[in-house]
Amino acid sequence: MKLSAFDLNHVRALHYLLEEAHVARAAKRLSITPAAASNALQRLRSELGDPLLVRLGRSFARTALADELRGPARDVIHAAERLLNAVVPFDPATYDGMFVLDAADRIAEVLLGPIDAFLSVQAPRARLQVRTISGPLSTARPEQQGLVIAPAGVHNLNFEPLFTEPYVCVLRAGNPLLRGRFTLKRYAAANHILVAPRGESDRGIVDSVLAEHGLTRRVSRVVTTSTLALALVKDSDRITTLPASFTAVRALGQDLVFRALPLTLAPIRMQLAWHPQQEGDPRYLWFRRLLHDVVSSLGLHA
Repeated sequence: MKLSAFDLNHVRALHYLLEEAHVARAAKRLSITPAAASNALQRLRSELGDPLLVRLGRSFARTALADELRGPARDVIHAAERLLNAVVPFDPATYDGMFVLDAADRIAEVLLGPIDAFLSVQAPRARLQVRTISGPLSTARPEQQGLVIAPAGVHNLNFEPLFTEPYVCVLRAGNPLLRGRFTLKRYAAANHILVAPRGESDRGIVDSVLAEHGLTRRVSRVVTTSTLALALVKDSDRITTLPASFTAVRALGQDLVFRALPLTLAPIRMQLAWHPQQEGDPRYLWFRRLLHDVVSSLGLHA
């Protein structure tokens, strides 16, 4: 097909239809009715000579051609956005678009409240979509526009340091371990709760470090989130080892106590990452600065 024969106004509809593989969801992102989105799909099918989306039960599946077109359509939309952004200076006070952020559950719980407060003041019309990452970073969608908060070591993304946090031990206020010295042997002998996001192991970084000292621990509970670990700690003599930022936010009012670990664990170095296509995007340059302001307001440092 020659470029002159294709209406470039239809690329935006093509992009969202292929990204969502769902007419109603695409219509919402296009700010049109589902009927109008359905008409756009029919027009694109005629122009491209392919069904693009085919029924699969109660949902849709992309055809082979649709899968091939998905990346190029996204590239065209991003290029158009960069072109417009270069012409019109970004003004957060009037911006009514979407900011997208991918982060682990515990990071989202720590940062979401302050992010919401900062945005409400500085960009009151902006929308925010937070997608929590429950597994490896590959389960996020960094190819789409947005920022990712993840541990250092992410590949194929641009990044900058965001904050560093140590681990602490969390105990209920009446735990007998709080009486006397909190030694490495007493820590190892305690009843432990392990947070394993994918629930696939009862061993963690603590076990590796204890082994270097000739010690082992008993992990009696394995949970997938830090929130669940705190719920078990506050009603028992079990202990858990968690990143400091999360415990400081979530443990307020729960009668929990934090203790420095009697062993050395490398701190978690969190970074702010983004797809190379977003380098220089004024919207996300501004959003990155806001996130740095948020972590500074919480006393976190890179």
